[in-house]
Amino acid sequence: TWRGAPGTAYNVDFADLASGLTTVQYRITSAEGGGGTVHKDWTDIAAGLGGAASYNTDWTVDFSALPEAATSYVSARAYDAAGQTASLQDVFYIKKDVTLPTVTDDQLGDDTWRSADTAVYNVDFADAGGSLLQKAQIKVTTGPAQTGTVISDWADRITGINAASYTADWGLGGGVWGLLPEGQSYVSVRVYDTASNLRAVSD
Repeated sequence: TWRGAPGTAYNVDFADLASGLTTVQYRITSAEGGGGTVHKDWTDIAAGLGGAASYNTDWTVDFSALPEAATSYVSARAYDAAGQTASLQDVFYIKKDVTLPTVTDDQLGDDTWRSADTAVYNVDFADAGGSLLQKAQIKVTTGPAQTGTVISDWADRITGINAASYTADWGLGGGVWGLLPEGQSYVSVRVYDTASNLRAVSD
């Protein structure tokens, strides 16, 4: 899963049934097996455990230490009260994307009166954070800046994109077109990447 924000807790447990645990730690690297660049060297998850037989609390990592648009590998190790240590490489990996997708409005406007859902619009989407685009939605209101009456609230218009960009022209779709009152309506868009980052643009 691509992560767009910190806070995910991971279920990696530790145990020592003889002398007991004293400290448990994690480390983040750019390559498998603890290789590549060290993004975060051995850091305590919990210390001063006093010889506890196990440590089963889910734990988080320093999200700010992770590079963007890359896969980072997390290893873990534990110390017991006898001074022994055991480590396990690549207990899980994390993919980070905190860059908002973009909306490029190349549409000059549409002042043409229409009696059918025949128009397509040049509004493009892109994602530079690595996780790729997920979907685009539209919202239609009677006033600018999403004011007035909501004709159609946020609804999926383009789904399953799974690409860094989407440049095909697109229309409202018959379902939304059928809701439009006569007169002028305003269409806003928002786009998501697969890390759940989103950008919305009115009108």
